[in-house]
Amino acid sequence: MDKLTLLQVSHRYDVDVATLHSLVGRGALPAPTWTDGRLGWKPEDVRASLAKLGLQRS
Repeated sequence: MDKLTLLQVSHRYDVDVATLHSLVGRGALPAPTWTDGRLGWKPEDVRASLAKLGLQRS
């Protein structure tokens, strides 16, 4: 399974790392999970969460 790391999400969706940490802390973004030794998110989970918040680039 391909996962996005914190920095990849920050770059891809133009959201700074501090904001991503805050969103995870508030439950607005799901917590990243470990799979095959890699911590991150499934792209569709991040995309859906950021779109709901209006933070997704078009």
